[in-house]
Amino acid sequence: MLTQANLADLLNTLGFKEKGGVHRKQFGSAILEVNFAKKEITYPEAAGLIINERQTCNFDANENFVVLECVHRLLEKGYKPRHIELEPKWKLGRSASGGRADILIKDNDGRPLLIIECKTAGTEFKRAWNKTLQDGDQLFSYAQQISETQFLCLYTSDLDADAVSYTSHIIAHRDNEKYLADNPLFKSFKSVTDVKERYAVWRDTYKFDYTTKGIFEENIQPYHIGKDKYSLVDLHTISASDQQKKYHEFATILRQHNV
Repeated sequence: MLTQANLADLLNTLGFKEKGGVHRKQFGSAILEVNFAKKEITYPEAAGLIINERQTCNFDANENFVVLECVHRLLEKGYKPRHIELEPKWKLGRSASGGRADILIKDNDGRPLLIIECKTAGTEFKRAWNKTLQDGDQLFSYAQQISETQFLCLYTSDLDADAVSYTSHIIAHRDNEKYLADNPLFKSFKSVTDVKERYAVWRDTYKFDYTTKGIFEENIQPYHIGKDKYSLVDLHTISASDQQKKYHEFATILRQHNV
């Protein structure tokens, strides 16, 4: 899990330069800066990045470090700061508290492209994904507020042995018109009126379809999300502990379905 305790190690691994307790990395005219004395994270607003609130701009929550790493990954990938918006906020249903997404990405025409919700690695990420599978959770609530969004992503990252890893669960939030034409009884995303119906389209029409690749891989261009074909380049070696985890996850699924 990314925490304040390993934040300096994370920044060093990502190539930040440190001077006087301030870690900085530049992407053209865009600068990411982390000030340990003030416990502040400064994003490149001067280069066009938008921050609606500043709850992720401090050290108060470990999730903020995942947001920082994710923004760094987006900038390294080639996304322009002016297309990145942090903490867009909407009123969800009748709740006065509303909802606040972590990252909104817009395309080159300024249209909503991708909503990223960041979670700390481990239990929090797993809990959020299970909740998404159960009822759509935060991602589909945000999608209801900005229905033009084409993709939703639950994201986490971690630091292990001086290497940064990430996990992304990407949901296509756009209709497959050919599939719908062949299955006229299925509902579409564009036909829904509330969060429950939107989630039901993912569940019933698209059968909980999602992918773990399609945003940050080397052979994916910025603003071109999703993979249609996979090759040996997409394969990677997993550790013995990861193999054991996958075995238990698969066994759990079999038990749940009485297989």
